[in-house]
Parts: sequence; C-alpha cells; structure tokens
Amino acid sequence: MLRTRDPRADLWYDADRMPASVYERSNRGVIGAAVPGGSAQPRSGGTLSDIWKRLRVALVVWLAMVGVDFVLNAALFAGMYKEGGAFMLAPGEAFRRIPLGYVAFLMLAVGIVELSLRLGIATLWRGIRLGAATGVVLGAAWSLGLYSIATLSPQVALAFAAIWLGLFTAAGGVAAAGLRRSSLRGLTLRVVGMDVLAAIAVVALQSFGVLPTLTP
Repeated sequence: MLRTRDPRADLWYDADRMPASVYERSNRGVIGAAVPGGSAQPRSGGTLSDIWKRLRVALVVWLAMVGVDFVLNAALFAGMYKEGGAFMLAPGEAFRRIPLGYVAFLMLAVGIVELSLRLGIATLWRGIRLGAATGVVLGAAWSLGLYSIATLSPQVALAFAAIWLGLFTAAGGVAAAGLRRSSLRGLTLRVVGMDVLAAIAVVALQSFGVLPTLTP
C-alpha cells in the first residue's frame, strides 16, 4: 500500500485507494499529479531544470527590483537621505553598504518567485496583485517595527513602506511573467532596457538640478 503525506492538511492518505481528482494539483505542486489508473503520485517539482528556471526568473526579478530601487531612492525619496537625521548613515558609509542591500533584494527575489510558483500565479495581473499585497503587509510591518525602536520620523517610515510596496509590486509582476514563459530573453531585455532608461532619466534630472544629487 502506497502511503503519501498531504502537507496541506498534515495527514497521510492511501494514494492507491484515493481518487486522483481529490488531490489533483498543477505540476508545480508537491503532490497529486493524476496518472492513468486513478492514483495520485507525489511530485517534488525539484528537478535541476525546474530549479534552474526558477533561479533565472529570480535573477530577472532582481534586476527589476534594482531598477525600481534606484528610481525610488535616487529620485522620489532622495531628499530623505539628506534629512533623515541621526537614523541615517553618513552618505559614504551608505554607499559602501549598497551591495548588501542588493544581496537582500536577491533573496527577496528568490522568495517571491517561489511564492508565486507555489500559489500557481499564472497571469501578470495576479502577480502584480500578489506583489502589492506582500509589499503592503511587509512594508507596514517593517516600518511600524522600525518606527517603534528607532529615531526616524513618521515621514521616513512611510517612505520606507512605499519603497517596499514598489519593490514587491514590480517583483510580483515580473515573477509571474517569467514563470509562464519558456524563454526569458525578451523579458530580460525589457527589464534591462527599463533599468537603463530609468537610470538615464534620473541622472539627467539630477544634472539639471530637478533632483538632489547624492554623493559619497
């Protein structure tokens, strides 16, 4: 008798006696792929090709997050880093720690891709909704927690929440778009192109004095 564990209900069931339709899920799930004969067979979804695909999608999501972060921090909220008070690091030290922030983005990108995969997010709009919802929850929780223990103003806390929202909204949309594609070349080119255009626009606005210039 084949006994299989259902992780959703923390129960074991007899796979060779249970109708396959009860536990049928997509090929991205961990169990329940229907096979001829009416049995439900477990699926790990962890083949090397699957893992490599998720990692490549995560890299594209990371590129999108880096671009959004640059626009938000170098343009919309640039003044926050000059007027943030004692809570903010000195500009030179903050610039030296930028790579650490990008490593954090990479971990978040892997997480949002895995979450999208497990939830079966298959459309761009659903990905954006997932990212926005995640950004609202994490941004609000993180900002409130930080505000409760650090010397930052309410305006800075709200700005951080907005940054979380922007990052995760973009990440959710790109993750959903990447997971449903067999080739990531076109999506990658579009993301890189948007990043380049955003960087050019921000630098141009800084050159004309429209935006404040942050220097180490």
